[in-house]
Amino acid sequence: MPDFLNKFGPKKTPGWLTYATYLEYTAHAPAWRRASNFMSDYYSDDRHWTTWQKAIAKWPAWVWDALAKASAGDEPCEWAAIDGTTLSRTNASQHYLKRIDQEEQVKRPIQEVVMVDVARRKFLSWRFRATPRGEKCDVPYLVSHNPAFTEGVLMDKGFDSNPLHAFLRKKGMYSIAPVRKGCKRGNFRKQLRDCFDWALYWQRNIVESMFSAVKRLFGSHIRACTARMQRAEVYCRLIAYNIGANIHDFLLSLRQVYA
Repeated sequence: MPDFLNKFGPKKTPGWLTYATYLEYTAHAPAWRRASNFMSDYYSDDRHWTTWQKAIAKWPAWVWDALAKASAGDEPCEWAAIDGTTLSRTNASQHYLKRIDQEEQVKRPIQEVVMVDVARRKFLSWRFRATPRGEKCDVPYLVSHNPAFTEGVLMDKGFDSNPLHAFLRKKGMYSIAPVRKGCKRGNFRKQLRDCFDWALYWQRNIVESMFSAVKRLFGSHIRACTARMQRAEVYCRLIAYNIGANIHDFLLSLRQVYA
């Protein structure tokens, strides 16, 4: 990645410093003013909080994809799990809703579909959508953006699709997903109907635990309003979780060396 991500203007603030500000905003100080004060105290970079906010909003998608792949790593993955969840948006107060003649709060959740490593407890790839839609259509995107070689994929009943199983088999991956009641079509669906490994499928619950951990650490709602900032907020939360997992693995390896 280049040192400076701004094409025009003076090259004063490197990209890693801008991302460090947003990482501080995501992990420890969910307010731009406190994140700006952190950069002023620890890095002696006095800038207004709107300057940091506008800088991160201009980052293109390929920068976030590069950061995601770097945080996930390229270690081989034996089994991965795919699932989706939604995040609520920050709604207005009851006083403001009364002023604009709105009886109910606006319900437009943010959708994210992720692929996680079951053994290492890391997010391998994910996709963000401002408008929710079917989760099955995002599986090819997750597989193509996965930096690690994966042998098998665990999915829930919502991914019961014979063309989806055929796609994963062509990619050299095994797929396990329970079939719906009354399954009569599809060769791969019939195989799963007649011979299903429930002991292996139960490991899919790890992705639900990781969803819960991210929401407990960084919140269950999105503060941003625009699609670009919503993407940045979702990506930074999952990348921050991977960074914490990398630090935990590094400390665990040091304990094993000096034990």
